[in-house]
Amino acid sequence: MARSYDAIGEVERAAHVRGCGLLSVYACTAGCGELHGRHAYHCRERLCVWCAGARGAQLGDALLPLVQTMLRPWFLTLTVKNGPDLAERAAHLRQAFKKLRRRAWWRAHVVGGIAVEEVTRNERSGEWHPHLHLIIDAAVPQAVLQAQLAALWAAVTRDSFILDLRPFQGAAVASDLRELCKYTAKISDIVERPELVRVYLDYARRRRLIVTFGSCYGAAAEATLAAAEAEEPAQERTDVAQSPCPSCGAVGTLRHEPARRWRMESVAPVGGGWYVQCRSVDDWRAVRARRGWSVVRGGG
Repeated sequence: MARSYDAIGEVERAAHVRGCGLLSVYACTAGCGELHGRHAYHCRERLCVWCAGARGAQLGDALLPLVQTMLRPWFLTLTVKNGPDLAERAAHLRQAFKKLRRRAWWRAHVVGGIAVEEVTRNERSGEWHPHLHLIIDAAVPQAVLQAQLAALWAAVTRDSFILDLRPFQGAAVASDLRELCKYTAKISDIVERPELVRVYLDYARRRRLIVTFGSCYGAAAEATLAAAEAEEPAQERTDVAQSPCPSCGAVGTLRHEPARRWRMESVAPVGGGWYVQCRSVDDWRAVRARRGWSVVRGGG
């Protein structure tokens, strides 16, 4: 991705991306003597995979209380016809959604909700596909809700009646919400092509891609969304050295090792934002067994 930014003249963004994922290393000077890493820098670019995960977790956790207050939450996806002009298709999608929310039936039956705007691109046709994922609160039977929304959406878009509706509930709500907020673009066919990166940056610049409405709208929620979607790089905390050692729990024993730097690919999570270095498959297995992990991320 940094090469794409360089190619389109976004030199500062490229520098931010190259530094993303670096960890500052701390040594525990107490009995355990282990080395641990802590995030030193986040670029917070919307096309950055690492930052997308962190942003999704932050937004998902912030929005979860809103979903838990809903009487009958539904997961709704609204689409418009694909097109070669991303800006035009995205503007059409947003205008159609505004018209939908003004309709009398919507105002009478949909109490509030959360909307996430996402972009994909059809590799074969080269056309862009912006769409909305929503979680709405509507105490309406599914068959009635599906039929009414399909008719209303066809009326306001004039080019699409396709939507997907399903209940949003169960034990996986929290993880599903984090995943929903994680990506505002499916980037596999975008990041290595500078011309597509340029198109996406122009579309997303200074634009909120996650919004709340109705009963979910409020000052606290909007402030959280604005902070999470900000693209200014985030620096490391300054009080890390006074944190408890994630292995032995000793306080005030962590010493910064400025000569050491790890990348996230070469470390494994231990919780609370801390990472432990693993150099080989055997190391991964040892750490996994010691800490009782069921899933371990990629090798070092």
